[in-house]
Amino acid sequence: MAKIVALHYFAVVTRCSSLRDAASQLDIHPNVLARHISQLEYYMDAPLLERGPLGIRLTAAGELLAAKLDRTINELDHVVRLIDDLKGLRGGVVGVHAAEGIASAILVPVLAAFASRHPHVRARLRTGTAKDAMRALEDASCDLALTFFAPASDAVRVVQRIWLPQFIVAPPDHPVTRAGGAALPALAGYRWVLPGPDFGARTFFDRVAAEAGCRIVPTFEASSLDLQRTLVAQAGALAVLPRAAVADELAAGTMAAVPFPEAMPVETSLDLCVPADRQPSFAAERLRRDLETALKRLRA
Repeated sequence: MAKIVALHYFAVVTRCSSLRDAASQLDIHPNVLARHISQLEYYMDAPLLERGPLGIRLTAAGELLAAKLDRTINELDHVVRLIDDLKGLRGGVVGVHAAEGIASAILVPVLAAFASRHPHVRARLRTGTAKDAMRALEDASCDLALTFFAPASDAVRVVQRIWLPQFIVAPPDHPVTRAGGAALPALAGYRWVLPGPDFGARTFFDRVAAEAGCRIVPTFEASSLDLQRTLVAQAGALAVLPRAAVADELAAGTMAAVPFPEAMPVETSLDLCVPADRQPSFAAERLRRDLETALKRLRA
């Protein structure tokens, strides 16, 4: 156990410029931290830090340990969760990585119901691209991922996939909401806000538009869903989103969702993913089932 504590402490040290800063973050005395690092260096039989007037820096051995440390600690935390399951504690943490476009609309209601049934389980949520989600599953920093267009990975298994139609999200008085406003020739002349090209949904949209002979150059690029919605509301931009991502705005009448023309059907693959070779904790398995049920309802 002492070595595990020392590894956690060393992980914090790698992100700080001095032992004093790291000790402050850990809320322990610097001498206690130094003793743990010394014990770790003794166990590794190699110096991990170089101390100088400008602070600390990692040695070659320290760099090597740091490169593997996050995954190692994540795997140890996962084992602790499995042991908790064996004890019947039904507690711990479940990590979820989600695409921001569906995190609030799909994930949050599921988590709210899950928390009511399992009040001792904590949820650790992250948002980002599909590539970010795959990395999080591969390095054991999350248990589940809900993302658009999950890239193929031997370390990841897609347990459920549904296809969501995307809509042109616009201010309610935008020309695109009028008859003929969403015709292909008109679309290229509008102001658009799209996620960056590192997002799978953007890559798919660009390809579908090109195949339809419609070249759309976004005025704004924004990965944040909040920014996209704000630019729709305040800059009159058009966004490409599932209806679920703007359900509140549609209900309030502050935004409209217009179907794409038949010649340019835009759908996105929404994938629920798990690690291919890691045993899920009790909490992760139950949350996965809840998400599968929610996705089936969404598809219906």
